[in-house]
Amino acid sequence: MVRKWALLLLAACGKDSKEASRPTAPAPKDAAIATIAIDAPAPSVDVKVDSFSDLGSAIKAIVPERARVIGFGELHARTDRAQVASALSRFTADGLPAIKDKLSDLIVETWIVDPKCGQAAKTATAKVEITVRRPQETKSEIAVLADTARAAKIQPHAMRINCDDYERIAPSGKDVKTEELLSLTTRELGRITAEAVQHRDKEPEHRPWIALYGGALHNDRFPAASIEDWSYAAGVDKLTHDGFVEIDLIVPELAEGDPGMTSQPWYPLVASTEPTVKVWKRGDRSFVVIFPRTKT
Repeated sequence: MVRKWALLLLAACGKDSKEASRPTAPAPKDAAIATIAIDAPAPSVDVKVDSFSDLGSAIKAIVPERARVIGFGELHARTDRAQVASALSRFTADGLPAIKDKLSDLIVETWIVDPKCGQAAKTATAKVEITVRRPQETKSEIAVLADTARAAKIQPHAMRINCDDYERIAPSGKDVKTEELLSLTTRELGRITAEAVQHRDKEPEHRPWIALYGGALHNDRFPAASIEDWSYAAGVDKLTHDGFVEIDLIVPELAEGDPGMTSQPWYPLVASTEPTVKVWKRGDRSFVVIFPRTKT
């Protein structure tokens, strides 16, 4: 079975790719769509996209005013991939500042090890980090994101993992249990989002948007049947009365290192040398954002 896996920013598992055969909703026709000619490997392909000068401009253009929750999903940096600026660091620098005045909460797909759970929790977390080849700098990038949110008066949230959860996802002496981790992550992200929405809706002057940031699996609006249980999108969309928006953030050099990316409709965009942020519309309230290539 072909599956699309996501990685946690602090801990995760499996393959870091969208499922190549995932069904997609037809992209509505937009009046302002431009066509970028791409010098892609043969055969060359023209892909219709919107182009923007920076990530912040792209986000503000594609997120409708009536949105309630924005699920950002990234293709993760890894020690066995190109060593370029991560989507996480780019979101912190350019994405979050552009929408900070509209965000009340930021939910991050990570956890803080509970000291009450002892050494077993630290060991399990380290095992998962090794499994997903997480770069050392990712931890500091998460801290910078949280600090940036707090400075903008945005409440950051992390997942709550209890002591029994550690044993389920990374049992002593055994490999990381991929499906257990994915199920736990889906549960936690959905729970935190529901609590944040319900809490803010009780405030008369709350900021309108809540954002989630994590891997490009759990935010999936159009998941294949084999992975739909690992997406919080449908539940959040129902909770917010069609107020959920999916945005995937793709660093081109990281997509090139992932064999699961090559069959994606937007994949030819990663070869573009144009210094712009490109947005491909997958379907209603579902977008793929491709960063410009790193200058050498």
